[in-house]
Amino acid sequence: MNVKLKLLSTGVLFFLGSASLLAQENGRRKKDTADVKDIEEVVVVGLKSTTKKQAVISTAKIESEKINNRPNSNLMNIAQGQLAGVNISTGSGQPGSKPTVVIRGFSTINGNTDPLYVIDGFPTNADSFRSLNPNDVESMEVLKDASATAMYGNRGANGVIVIRTKGGGFASKTVFNYRSQIGVSTLQNNRYNMADAKQLLTIEKMASAGKGNGMTYDQIANFNVNTNWLDYFFNPSLLQSHDFGITTGGQNLSSYTNVGYLEQQGVLSTTGLKRFSLRTNVNGKTNNNKFTYRVGVYAGLSRNTQASSLGTGGVNQNLVIGGLRGAPYISPNDYVSGGGISANLVNTPLFLMDKERTYKSATDDLRLDLTSEANYKITDELTATMRANAQLLSLDGNSYQTPDAWNSVYFKASNQTWIGWETMSTSRQFNFNNLYQLSYSKRIGDHKIDVLGGYEYNNYMIKTTSFTQNGLNPKVWVPGTGTGYPAFVAGDNYNVPKVSAGQSRLNMYSYFANLDYDYKSKYGVVANIRRDATSRFSKDNRWGTFWSVGARWNINEENFMKDVNWVNILKLRGSYGTAGNQRIVDGTIFAGLNPKAYLNSYVTGSNSYNGTQALGISLGYPDLHWETTKQWNAGVDFELFKRRLRGTFDVYEKKGVEIFYPWPQSYLIGTGSVNMNSPIDLKNNGIEVNFAYDVIKNSNLTLTLRGNGAMNKERVYNLPSSPLIDGTIPMQYSANGQLYQAPYVYHYLGVNQSNGNLLFEDANGNPTETPTTADLKPLKYGFNPRFQGGFGFDLDYKGWFVNTTFTYVAKVYRYDYDWASVMDPSNLGSFNVSADLLNAWTPTNTNTNIPSLKAQNINYDGLSDRFLVDGSYLRLRNVQVGYNVPKSLIKNTFVNSLSITLQAENLVTWSKWKGFDAESNIGSDQGRYPSPRIYTLGFDIKF
Repeated sequence: MNVKLKLLSTGVLFFLGSASLLAQENGRRKKDTADVKDIEEVVVVGLKSTTKKQAVISTAKIESEKINNRPNSNLMNIAQGQLAGVNISTGSGQPGSKPTVVIRGFSTINGNTDPLYVIDGFPTNADSFRSLNPNDVESMEVLKDASATAMYGNRGANGVIVIRTKGGGFASKTVFNYRSQIGVSTLQNNRYNMADAKQLLTIEKMASAGKGNGMTYDQIANFNVNTNWLDYFFNPSLLQSHDFGITTGGQNLSSYTNVGYLEQQGVLSTTGLKRFSLRTNVNGKTNNNKFTYRVGVYAGLSRNTQASSLGTGGVNQNLVIGGLRGAPYISPNDYVSGGGISANLVNTPLFLMDKERTYKSATDDLRLDLTSEANYKITDELTATMRANAQLLSLDGNSYQTPDAWNSVYFKASNQTWIGWETMSTSRQFNFNNLYQLSYSKRIGDHKIDVLGGYEYNNYMIKTTSFTQNGLNPKVWVPGTGTGYPAFVAGDNYNVPKVSAGQSRLNMYSYFANLDYDYKSKYGVVANIRRDATSRFSKDNRWGTFWSVGARWNINEENFMKDVNWVNILKLRGSYGTAGNQRIVDGTIFAGLNPKAYLNSYVTGSNSYNGTQALGISLGYPDLHWETTKQWNAGVDFELFKRRLRGTFDVYEKKGVEIFYPWPQSYLIGTGSVNMNSPIDLKNNGIEVNFAYDVIKNSNLTLTLRGNGAMNKERVYNLPSSPLIDGTIPMQYSANGQLYQAPYVYHYLGVNQSNGNLLFEDANGNPTETPTTADLKPLKYGFNPRFQGGFGFDLDYKGWFVNTTFTYVAKVYRYDYDWASVMDPSNLGSFNVSADLLNAWTPTNTNTNIPSLKAQNINYDGLSDRFLVDGSYLRLRNVQVGYNVPKSLIKNTFVNSLSITLQAENLVTWSKWKGFDAESNIGSDQGRYPSPRIYTLGFDIKF
């Protein structure tokens, strides 16, 4: 509590500090008699910035108008479809969930694939983005090629996303800004054609299974219970957000302060997110501009209530299963509390009704960021920079299952005295970043040289504790207070509390240098080198050296282009270099540290000999070192016809080498594999395009078309065996020079019209009812899309505006296990199924594509492509319709500007996918939380 009070006090101090700037003398500005010139766009290049004209890098950027006021609690969800070569996919519609972000394909197999996020110069990660307010963001830029990422060395292997938050301008007026959104979220529809109660009873009668088997057709026709369990567990939910900001600036000091509140209920019962945020950014300088500084404070506090066990088949735990597959002839009125529900699978929705009432899980997430930067011009050519950034991430979780829960009562052991449980967990993570940098810039005639060098230190520390009390006294137990914990009962082993704790620490040191040479603004060469060390590896292997070189040719600056008036910018660029990945184990930045993978580790075992304790050994790899990503890129930037047509085109190759992998070993050493840097190479080749075209541009009407697209082809080399077959059901196929882990399946042909069994294609192309291993075939595409991108248009007419964003992915497969479950006749009597089973094969209904309800070879479809679906989709991700109120209508009021916006998210999706949500970040779908459709009304007022 003291920490929170101190944090709020700090925020109030900064907030009041912004207001105090009003007392500063703005200063009288001299009239500018110079000609107005266009300001060149600035892009981020590693640890510095340059103009777009002089950059040699491949980058993609979106500005605040495409980020702010979108109804998404996670910043990265907003960027979907707006960044070429960046595949952003959500695995859950749960408010606050983290999406998967992949830039130019994977360059690791078992390692972490997250890009590095740099917020106002502070390298961080996306683990707590639910506590970050997207309305604070000014711009987001993705650095993709080696020349752009090499300056980040050990953290740039997966790409870098640079986020800049808002700030005030010097000598500017004070502006107050209030933004508000209200809206509603609804469940997207599925196309499984689920049976109603009468249809399900009829199918059960056909299959001689379940409740329908004992009913006559007249009884079925007169049956009057028909529960839509989707409507019970999923409901339209409300969303609201409010932001109040102040931007102001004196002659030498400017600031931006914003206070925000978001409340987003989940469409699935028991889920939701509440977030309070406060950001203050202060920029200052001296009168002679020799010393400049920036200080930023961000505090985000969120409470996330979650549904557990999603994506699994736990029928008494997964609420999505109850909604989709709950038998409609079961009524909510059948529910009884206190564990009195009969343990029959057909009562699954009743079990889940009980869980809805008796199980809760919530996480409080506190995020505090402190960022600072100071620059001092020692001379006109030499500048010193220092950055110090710190971050505190604090998570407090509380989950419980009440003593009267059905799961508590039913699974009570015979010698168990108290039932129910409660878990309280805490996590405290502190991250620190410190950078010292010298930069030198010199122009000699037509030559310009920029040299930069520096040192960076990063420290990450975490401590975790968890306590589970097994057994609660219902008379005095109060959630989260520690009361109602009965004393240990002798002989009751269940009643023993479970306690765990852990801590980890990671240090990284870096030295880096950059050389940027320009000649006449026509030709440029940029070189980077970085020496990195990480405590993740042993002393002999902790250092790695990464580098890049890039070049550009500004063709439009050549003399032979002077008379080509329709070309404004035409630039060729290219780069080659390396980057390192030390996060060789997927998960948080602390994954793989305890125990360290280069050491042998021992665990106690349950087996013993002659009364001694057994030890199990896990062999480490002493020579463990960096994974390395090698990448080349060639591209062109263009702006034509007075910038009406502008865009970029890139071709690249990205290859991960010395990939961390469980390499096979002789069992003579006691294990079948050792995790090590292997000979495996993972290569991605691709093409990216990004464009915008102003179809109409005049004082009254502007119409801009924009789009981006990317193609990425993945191949793997130097596997331990080729082909390499992984998995059981399903199976994946990998071969040198081909896709890594392609689906390995029987091809499903349909129904044998003579007996209703399933037919598959054998190796010779003939139908068979009993396929063998020899009939398995790898598919051309896998679980990551070959193509992805987005497009849309922006229309502005006399204050009215319409903006759209479409997103798409293509050439990707995913298993639809929800579809498989509702088409499985073995589920009859326990769960609902698709009404398509009414058309199942019978001796009198042979012309059908639905197998017999009693097909003898139904189990073969688990290894087939019957439920392996083309997951390609085109989605209207966002559409906005709004109006900027004319200034003439608010002329005599305190309001400077007012806009009203209606928008919708995930409005329409075109896909072969039958489930709720075609979008996913995994290769299979079962009982997962679908992304909702969201409608909002927003107001933006400045005064």
